[in-house]
Amino acid sequence: MKHLTRVVWSEGMQLGPHHFQAQNRYFEDSIHFATSSLWFAPYGLIGWALNNEALRNGTLALLHARGVFRDGLSFNMPESDALPTARNIADSISPVRDSATVMLALPRWNPNGLNIGETESPMNGARYSSEVRLLHDENTGRDEKPIKLAQKNVRLLLDDEVSEETVSLPIARVKRDGAGHFIFDADFVPPCLNIGGSERLMNMLRRLIEILEEKSTTLAQPEGTGARGFSQQELAKFWLLHCVNSSLPSLRHLYFAKRGHPEGLYLALARLAGSLCTFGLDSDTQKVPLYTHDNLTECFSALDQHIRAHLETIIPTNAVSFALEHVENYIYSGLVTDKRWFDRSRWIFGIEASVGEADLISSVPRLVKICSHTFIGKLVQRALPGLALIHVPVPPPSISPRVEMQYFAVSKAGPCWEHVIATRKVGIYVPGQFTNPRIELFVILES
Repeated sequence: MKHLTRVVWSEGMQLGPHHFQAQNRYFEDSIHFATSSLWFAPYGLIGWALNNEALRNGTLALLHARGVFRDGLSFNMPESDALPTARNIADSISPVRDSATVMLALPRWNPNGLNIGETESPMNGARYSSEVRLLHDENTGRDEKPIKLAQKNVRLLLDDEVSEETVSLPIARVKRDGAGHFIFDADFVPPCLNIGGSERLMNMLRRLIEILEEKSTTLAQPEGTGARGFSQQELAKFWLLHCVNSSLPSLRHLYFAKRGHPEGLYLALARLAGSLCTFGLDSDTQKVPLYTHDNLTECFSALDQHIRAHLETIIPTNAVSFALEHVENYIYSGLVTDKRWFDRSRWIFGIEASVGEADLISSVPRLVKICSHTFIGKLVQRALPGLALIHVPVPPPSISPRVEMQYFAVSKAGPCWEHVIATRKVGIYVPGQFTNPRIELFVILES
């Protein structure tokens, strides 16, 4: 229960410890009430370190830690508060347990009971212990007097030792290595107030930024010219590039600032993860993990795996372009490198030349010849037709249509087609009537 009622001060009142205690409780509870109302999960660690060498011998020892407990109590050890006593955990963790969570814990505030124990008496579950310190007058720097101060009774406990009478905060996870020695789990992320305190989160963010930068560079490589339109595959690639580039600035800021709350990092990554679901056929935004402040390890591990898996997605395309070579006057040649091009597929021929659009559409089916490379010369000499060409007013969306280019469907029937299958090499004849020709040949696979 929060004590949000202030003390009424009046002239001539008889002062006692209760007045100052009530006033102090009012200020503490008001601050905690405000922070918990304005910010999500305003508790956790800011920085911490434990002794790795001591742990190999079974001793749990804290080097430093600072942060805020769930009830709003702040701590800064050892600068302002005493470090908890190191303890041996060799006999406290069962051999059958894979791991144990280390907790910073202290007794809860007792509104109607003992909260400060004297140093010379047993603690009896007190939240603080009384410690005498010599303090100077801050105005004069003199008049040194002994003052009793409340020292926080913070202890190191294991997760199965925490009771309802204590306020606890996870700080590390202990596990056994192959030799049976205790080590700290490097993947564990305790509740924290800024990401800079967690080496695991910073390393994950750094690697993810590097992956995104590499992906951005790859996706930004130009294809074709400005005269060419955009295929469905290229449009999808541009949207993926937009998704990657729009997330990079905020992630870079979080990485270099180091002071962002983990929820801020989660929001930036979750936005990226949700956007990437657009490009996965079996993806669902409901699979994006929810933010869990008390389980940041699983939350960010699952989010990182989701993003990495979706960044590896290759935008599929069913259009393949022939690598055509100008082998002699008016003759072009290209290899069929995959037998699937002969099966369930469509062949599309595109041509651009310095003639009128109407002339191009009407002349190409009569004058341009497509056959096997070995037979195309004889076909021209004997004035025989090649594969039939049928004008396509609207080019298939799988290819990247050029503004000035006309497209024709190639018939896959007849002796020429059988000869192309046998030789796996196509030949194209474009007569001199088509000045400055530019040609393309596509294969559109059905699957």
